[in-house]
Amino acid sequence: MSIPTLRDALQTIVRECPNQYAKTYADAALNMGDCINGEVIVRDNSVEVRPTPSGKMMVGEELNTQILYILSNMAGWRGERAREVKAILKFVNKRRAPR
Repeated sequence: MSIPTLRDALQTIVRECPNQYAKTYADAALNMGDCINGEVIVRDNSVEVRPTPSGKMMVGEELNTQILYILSNMAGWRGERAREVKAILKFVNKRRAPR
């Protein structure tokens, strides 16, 4: 079964990839584009900022960087489906890479 679009590839990662980090990065690529709002959480010795999902897909350099993180964490995912998804991510990242 062929995966036709980048969005489909990212959704496949979220559903099927065994690596939780790859799933998290893919979900962020799908829903955190142009994200400017967030919640600041102060704990005993730390401050954490949790961005509020915008519902928009990442684009441009933001997406390029995210794809690199996703590919890095997909290294252990094997099989035909994984090869299709990786090929799409590599193709998109190559086409968007700065020259």
